[in-house]
Amino acid sequence: MGKQPAHENRVTHASGQRGRRSALGRVIRSSSIGCRSRVRRARIALEFALLLVFVTFVTRADAAPFDLSGSDWEGCAELVRLARSELGATRVVPTGQIDFHELKPDDGLLLLYPEKGLDVDELSKFMRAGGRVVMLDDFGRGESLLRHFGMERVASPRKPAEFLRRNPQLALAEPASAHPVVSDVSRVVTNHPTGLSHPDLSPVLKIRGNGEPDVVVAVAGAVGQGRLLAVGDPSIVMNSMLRYGGNKSFARGLVRYSVDHDSWGKRGGKLYIASGSFDQKGAYGDEDSTWSDWMRGLRDALESMRHDGLPSWLAYAFAIALGLALVVWVGSRAGRLHKPVMPRFVRKTPAVAQGGVAGHAAVIAAPQTSRVLAILELKSALEEQLTALLGLPKVPGQTELLNQVATRSLLDAEGVVVLRRLLLRMSSVETMVVFQRSGGIVQPIRDNEVVSIARTVRQLLDTASASSAARPSFAPPAPPAPEGAPA
Repeated sequence: MGKQPAHENRVTHASGQRGRRSALGRVIRSSSIGCRSRVRRARIALEFALLLVFVTFVTRADAAPFDLSGSDWEGCAELVRLARSELGATRVVPTGQIDFHELKPDDGLLLLYPEKGLDVDELSKFMRAGGRVVMLDDFGRGESLLRHFGMERVASPRKPAEFLRRNPQLALAEPASAHPVVSDVSRVVTNHPTGLSHPDLSPVLKIRGNGEPDVVVAVAGAVGQGRLLAVGDPSIVMNSMLRYGGNKSFARGLVRYSVDHDSWGKRGGKLYIASGSFDQKGAYGDEDSTWSDWMRGLRDALESMRHDGLPSWLAYAFAIALGLALVVWVGSRAGRLHKPVMPRFVRKTPAVAQGGVAGHAAVIAAPQTSRVLAILELKSALEEQLTALLGLPKVPGQTELLNQVATRSLLDAEGVVVLRRLLLRMSSVETMVVFQRSGGIVQPIRDNEVVSIARTVRQLLDTASASSAARPSFAPPAPPAPEGAPA
């Protein structure tokens, strides 16, 4: 906490307790070494049990600062008694859980050193409806509420103008305005305070600096029909600090201000006092609280991880999951069998990547190649071979080619008919290619048709070759000589 009591009697009492614990420890050690009898062992056991009870009691007392039922120097039981004497026992509710659904516009909230993230949205709705929130926090988790309303924490003066017991951390704060909370206050003793900075909110308490600027430690402002008062030191209302008259008057002002009447009407509701790690639930007004509770739990978890880091169980779970994933990954890589890869410079070049006739044939025969290309290749081969058998200088048109084949008797009448049908089919396929390039949809050609056409082409060429070899070669007539040339 970094806090310390502001008077000597508690310090002396604590020193006496530590002295008694040290003497008791020496008795235990000397007895355990030098004594062997059962009586002394029993006494040692009894003293050790008493020591454990004493240490446990002291630990529990020291482990709950700002405890609303704590009567030690840093408890707040005296604040609860003061509030009940001011408002009545029925109007003061010390609680460990704030249910926003039960709050009314005329109620007030007094929050001391919150150790969990505050539900800023629900608190804002409560204040806009007329409720009042008083928060005393220096190093707790109330920063979210401060940031929501544009406030920032600043350091207190290193050299305050007035302080107690020659300790600058026990600076004396004085009223900074005519706010009703400090109407009966002249000086307030602080204990390691933090300042609050906001350009528009009204200052309530300030610490004057000695050769440095003053620092405001309490500010107040309106939120809708409600009010917000933030104080940068919850130690002001601890049991040990309420022994000072200014602190007690300031605490009375806070209690009255929390449920005091407002300009819009009478209030007079209950004052809920919560400190430390109090819980929050529900939603203010008539809204469904399920979604609010879920979002509040998520915000609390994220804020806790941001402030305190990952919980131990979640860190262990992440570590175990990461370790298992690493084992699985290493096992999958280590147990994988890899096929030997032949170097590229000794690999066989596929026929498709080769040039020449073999590469061209492999491209045409590839599964992804359209069979139209194969038929066009067969058409070109058929026409060129027949032109060569006829001894023509170039490939003629289809009609001329058929006439030449029939005149030279390369094929009989039935063969000429088959050749005509084949050329017509190939011409239609060629037309389909042109139509497809223009965006049309054509019927695909199957492999069995290509095989059938290739077989027919081979039969026709074999027959024509045989007929051409059985007849004398035919020389085409020489062109007539030009006029005037010698005969």
